Amino acid sequence: MTIDQITIYPIKGLGGISLSEAYAMERGFEHDRRYMLVDHNGKFLSQREIPNMALIKCHISNNQLEIKYLDQLLNVDLQQEDGELIDTTIWKHQVNAIEISNEAHDWFSDLLGVKCKLVKMNKQSHRKKSLIKSPKTTDLSFADGYPYLILGSASLENLNQKLQEALPYNRFRANIVISTKIAHHEDELDKIQLGDYKFRIIKPCARCHVITINQDTGQSGKEPLKTLAGYRKISNKIYFGANAICLEEGPIRVGDKLIEL
Repeated sequence: MTIDQITIYPIKGLGGISLSEAYAMERGFEHDRRYMLVDHNGKFLSQREIPNMALIKCHISNNQLEIKYLDQLLNVDLQQEDGELIDTTIWKHQVNAIEISNEAHDWFSDLLGVKCKLVKMNKQSHRKKSLIKSPKTTDLSFADGYPYLILGSASLENLNQKLQEALPYNRFRANIVISTKIAHHEDELDKIQLGDYKFRIIKPCARCHVITINQDTGQSGKEPLKTLAGYRKISNKIYFGANAICLEEGPIRVGDKLIEL
C-alpha cells in the first residue's frame, strides 16, 4: 500500500488543496483546518448549513492563503498570529481563536449572505480530543473530530460499482488516500507507518450528509448515503473511511509506502 493522494483544507468547510507532500503534525497536517468561519455567536459554520462553501477554493503561495470564488479574491497572511481573541464553539469544544480582519469578515459575509467572521487557531489556541486508544488524547485542529481522515482506494471503487454515477475522492474530504486492494481495509489497520512517520487508526469515520454535496457545484442529493446505508450502517451510523492520529511528526509524500506495525 502507498499514499495516492494528500489533501489539506486550510479553512474548515471550504475547498481542499491537493499536495504532493505535507508536514504531518499532531493536530493535523500543517495549515489543515487552522481557519474556520463562525457566526455572530462564535459557532462554527460548515457545508451542513451552507453547501456553497464548497465552491470557495484555496491556494497557498509565498506564505499567503489565497481564497477565491469566481473572480473574487481574498488574501490572508498565513503568518498572522495577532488579532482580537474570541471564544469559538465547534461541537462540544470551546476554542480560543483570533479574528483575521474586518476585510475578511466582510468578504465572507457578502459572499455567503450570512454575517460571519474568519478566525484562526494561533499558537495559543488549544483543543484536546479524547481517544479510545493510546495515547488517549491528541491535539486537534478545527476538524470535526480527528486530525486525519484516511480513505482506501478499494473502498471508493467498491462504492462506485454500486452507484449509477461514480463519485470522485473529493466528495469524502479525506486527508490521505491510500492504495488498497480490499474495500475498507483502512478500518482494520491499527499502528501504521507512512513514509518514515508513525500514525494510528482510531476508528471508522461516521459520515453525515456533507458527502451528498457535489464539491464542484454545491448541489446535494441522496447519494452516496442512500447506497452506503445498505451495507455500511452500524447502530444507525454510516461509516466510510477511518479516523487517525499522528504519533510522529514529519513530512510525508505521495508515493510513500504504508507499513503495518
